[in-house]
Amino acid sequence: MQSTSAISNSTKTSAAEIARTVIEALEAGEFAPGQRMVEADLCLRFGVGRQIIREALQHLNAYGVVAIEPNRGAHIIHVTRHEAVMTLELTELLFGLVSRSAARRIAAGCDPTRLSDAIGQLVASSETDDPVHYMRARRHLFAALSHIAGNPELNRIMEQVRVHVMRAQFGFAAFRSGHALELAEIGRTVLVGKSEEAEDLSRAYVRRIREFLQQI
Repeated sequence: MQSTSAISNSTKTSAAEIARTVIEALEAGEFAPGQRMVEADLCLRFGVGRQIIREALQHLNAYGVVAIEPNRGAHIIHVTRHEAVMTLELTELLFGLVSRSAARRIAAGCDPTRLSDAIGQLVASSETDDPVHYMRARRHLFAALSHIAGNPELNRIMEQVRVHVMRAQFGFAAFRSGHALELAEIGRTVLVGKSEEAEDLSRAYVRRIREFLQQI
């Protein structure tokens, strides 16, 4: 498995970059739900000072990935099965909405290039064993759909529904190859402007994950 520790060699690593890398590391199994996020360890891992790490933890707190407690520091949250089911019920509605809206906008002439690129990345990720490749491709798909739908708030909300922790905690990451192909098919349906079918496929995708969670 490829480690997600490294961040591109830029002159200054931002808190947002560190937060995104921690999320990728969580889904790749390098962090675990309930684990304490020790500032000193994170400083060493990312080669930055405590202030940047504290800002990154605030980003992660806003995403619903990390809880910060006074005098106790930060830890990755642990999601109960009931909380996960409720989260997926919300995610089903949001994903269906963004797919339907994006398909309608493409049918009306919106540029599909960004979505086409994301679909290509998803297909490529299904042929590798690199979890980071899949995570980034999936993120690009959701960002492309939200962009085309003309509603960036949808992407922001979907980033805050604890799905990152749930994927790590309940083993969803093990199905990433199949999920990549399913998401690519949803993207292709959006590309041809089939709004109702795109919504149905999107909701069915999330519903299957919820049903799997309820059975394990």
